[in-house]
Amino acid sequence: MAVNHILINAQSHDLDKPIKNNTYIIEEKDGIVAVEAEHFYKQDLTDVRKWYRTSKSEMAEVGRDDDNQHSYDASSNCYLEILPDTRVTHSDKLVVGENFSNKPGIVGVLHYKIKFNTIGRYYVWVRAFSTGSEDNGLHVGLNGSWPEHGKRMQWCKGKNKWTWASKKRTKEEHCGIPHAIYLDIEKPGIHTIQFSMREDGFEFDKFILTQDKNYTPTGIGPEVRVAMKKSDTQLTTKKRITKNTSYFNTIKLANTNNKYLAAQDFPIESNNFYKNGKNWLAIHPEKHKQATTSTIFNFKSGRYDIVFVGVGENDGNSNFKMFINKKKIGEYNPPLTDSLFEEGKRFNAIWRRVKIKKGDKITVSAKVATDGNEWTRARWAGIIFAPVGKGKDIQDAPSSYSQN
Repeated sequence: MAVNHILINAQSHDLDKPIKNNTYIIEEKDGIVAVEAEHFYKQDLTDVRKWYRTSKSEMAEVGRDDDNQHSYDASSNCYLEILPDTRVTHSDKLVVGENFSNKPGIVGVLHYKIKFNTIGRYYVWVRAFSTGSEDNGLHVGLNGSWPEHGKRMQWCKGKNKWTWASKKRTKEEHCGIPHAIYLDIEKPGIHTIQFSMREDGFEFDKFILTQDKNYTPTGIGPEVRVAMKKSDTQLTTKKRITKNTSYFNTIKLANTNNKYLAAQDFPIESNNFYKNGKNWLAIHPEKHKQATTSTIFNFKSGRYDIVFVGVGENDGNSNFKMFINKKKIGEYNPPLTDSLFEEGKRFNAIWRRVKIKKGDKITVSAKVATDGNEWTRARWAGIIFAPVGKGKDIQDAPSSYSQN
């Protein structure tokens, strides 16, 4: 399925895999903690249903799934959905233990590690996208147990949009009772939070645990706070590199608060760009000498260090310009490389403390160059919007893409 012509076909068997390992730990502070749904470190009990990741450039094709993808309004433009979705309407057959489970911890269990500094009761909020009455339920558990006050989270209002809820379904109140979904943390330290399927097709974006009974999240909710040792970060990065992940895909994950747009997230219809391999946009110099493409910035408004990840080539210095709306943010030419092409820190541009608003238009304009014999292709990998002061640090990773 294509969305705005920029959705990349992905291998579904990869989209159910964790993108974090068990060294990735989220930290509670001042009685609140927020976690992205896709940051689970493990899922199990997946024989009949699995959680699959969807983003602007990824969507699993696993059996029936009638609705479109909803990543553009999701936190970090990424979420999970449990598939296949065989019970879409009330007339579809209900199969207990397959497309429905009123008992928690039986089907499709996600695991997250959280470091709690503060003991006590935490009310559970989840941001979900529900399209009907058969994809609006979930269970939450703690350290392998599934307490009664974690069963049957329910959404009724806010259909067809991302909606925060914290209500428990009962026989008397099908739309749920507020303040009845919670977990009790009795000891400080690292605990495992778990979610399991109640109804297939459930779309899961983010969750919050808060000690404030009167707290109600808005928008995409608070920022995620990571408690991870430096050695753990190095281990995670090393694992990514040994899997031959592209340089862009490595550094975009170097800070959990990074926002990013891969080059292949940009549209290419009628603008002279083409998809070069799995990671780059480029220009065919025999057909065109320049190209321009635009997309929308759908992240939180603020100031960012913008890192433009270019590709060095040995035929000349391509030219790139970046605009926000009609204002030019910067221009640069990646230096020459001895290889045919190469990614890495010295081929990037960085523009610091750039103010940008959600809904702004991001435009990249590129021109090929020549050494008098051959032409470059103006290859580029993407744009990373890093927290202010972090743009320089995130670029320190070896390239895994070069060719002699």
